[in-house]
Amino acid sequence: MTPGKARQMNRITTTILAASTALSAFAMTACESAPRREVTRTDPTTTVDVDYRFDDEDAREVYEAMVNDALFRGWIDRWEGANGGARPIMIVGGIENNTEDYINNKLFTRSFERELLNSGRVRVVAMRDQRGEVRDERFQGDEWNSPETRKALRNELGADLILLGDVNQVKERSIDGRTIVSFYQVNLDLIDLESNEKVWIGNHEIKKVTQIRGG
Repeated sequence: MTPGKARQMNRITTTILAASTALSAFAMTACESAPRREVTRTDPTTTVDVDYRFDDEDAREVYEAMVNDALFRGWIDRWEGANGGARPIMIVGGIENNTEDYINNKLFTRSFERELLNSGRVRVVAMRDQRGEVRDERFQGDEWNSPETRKALRNELGADLILLGDVNQVKERSIDGRTIVSFYQVNLDLIDLESNEKVWIGNHEIKKVTQIRGG
């Protein structure tokens, strides 16, 4: 190899080593500056507000208030008195979301359903989105199950009442945009499926004020 070619090879090697060192340094800096995610487990009943939107604590507030009101009012006693002592049978229907937020209404309707059922005062039948799977299993069982364990078709328990409701919102911002007031109103109605009469109306309201500081 001539001296000229040797010097050229040395320059190429030096350039490659410098580039490799620079890339390694960049990678190390990127790793050091990248945000780290830290997860802390906490009690599910602990209030943790990280946003002004409807959250799990709001859902918990709603179902606790609604359950207490539904069991306190005298509509169950009146129903039993008018129906020979029979407990009312309830089904959960749709909850209309009239807010800007994504709200999973099952966070409070499932808990409402559970508490009324476990109180022993109300009977509950499967919701619309559950019935399809139950019926499929019953049809499969009619073909494949032993005769003594087959379940009769067209023998479902009909509901007396349907739970319907809505979630409404008023949101206000200050002129400078640093204060946000979110007001939520949740309404639940138990409606007689035969007569359309409302036997119970529940309502719960939530108001949250968010202050944006700094920046």
